Amino acid sequence: MSMSSRKNSTYKLFRILFINFGLLLSLVVVAEIVLHLVYKGGNPFLAPARNELRVSDPHYTHGLKPNFYGFDAWGSNKFPIFTNSLGFRDAAVRRVPMTADRKRVVFIGDSFTESLGVPYEQSFVGLFAQAFPAIDVLNAGVSSYAPSVYYEKLKYFLDSGLTFDEAVVYIDISDIQDEAILYSYDKNGALQMGLFQTGSEECSPVPRPPLPRPEKRWWEKVSYVGEFLGQMRYSAQLGRAIEQASLEDLAKSRSVYSRDYARPSWTYRDDSSCYGALGIEASIDKAKKQMDRLHELLSSRGIALSVGVYPWPQQLLYDGENSRQARLWRDWCAGKCRRYFDHFPDFFQYKSQNADFLKSLYFWGDFHFNARGNELLARQLIKNYE
Repeated sequence: MSMSSRKNSTYKLFRILFINFGLLLSLVVVAEIVLHLVYKGGNPFLAPARNELRVSDPHYTHGLKPNFYGFDAWGSNKFPIFTNSLGFRDAAVRRVPMTADRKRVVFIGDSFTESLGVPYEQSFVGLFAQAFPAIDVLNAGVSSYAPSVYYEKLKYFLDSGLTFDEAVVYIDISDIQDEAILYSYDKNGALQMGLFQTGSEECSPVPRPPLPRPEKRWWEKVSYVGEFLGQMRYSAQLGRAIEQASLEDLAKSRSVYSRDYARPSWTYRDDSSCYGALGIEASIDKAKKQMDRLHELLSSRGIALSVGVYPWPQQLLYDGENSRQARLWRDWCAGKCRRYFDHFPDFFQYKSQNADFLKSLYFWGDFHFNARGNELLARQLIKNYE
């Protein structure tokens, strides 16, 4: 092939590439124009994904979809999840009869009891069910529940004809702030779940990330696709930053393991302003009154009540074994509870024997139990239940 022929071929190749690039760029521009005309309210690629699992409920604000079989995600953890005919998390999809032919125990709590991030078989409720196959174990726990919801949900199912012998309520550290800010009753007496609004960044329920979100580049500001790609890039960088972060990094002010992260701090600080108009003490009183209502409801039907408590990372880092959370519900349980499960001693003992106790028991960069944290809680629960 002559030199002129090669030059001609190269020219044609670059011409084709240039034309194709121009066409691609034109398509992107047209697509952006159409997207901005159709989705004037915001970037459709960054809109919250529709969650088929989590549903609203008029009686107790929210729950899980009955007979669900699929996957859920918590952080980078994707895990299988099943619910039964009642909309309770379970080992498999199954029909739950309203009346049981054997002893039945209902657990209820928030995201710790639902056990975000782990399969049911590795959750503490699932491990309890495996240890006591003769008991029909139900898990009514769902993320963001608090004593107001514990009462309303169990009342709803009791009024609907569900029978059980015992309710085990695992009260979370965050329940006090949720009662302060999230839950209230409307003029008709219906429980309402509001928005988590504190009016202060300091009080945000979302911890400060170890990698701040950078300012958007110009192409992210004008392009939905560019904005989406920028968000994906940041998410990947944030995931790596959390994996590589030290405890010192994650304990900086308002970070997930910091002393001043408001959500769990009420057990060792009484000066937090992040508990709405009620404040800490009135929020505690509200939680206790809702638990009083639950105790009266269950007692009137001959159903036993048990209560359990456990620490967040902050309690292990900045609080003591005899935490205010443990004392509060131990005192409340006197004369009311069949059993009181205080898991603080077990977690503090584990801390004394394991230098890397946070990474061992909790998802790193988060405050929820991983599989080992669930197993540690389940071990003492099972031992004290036998």
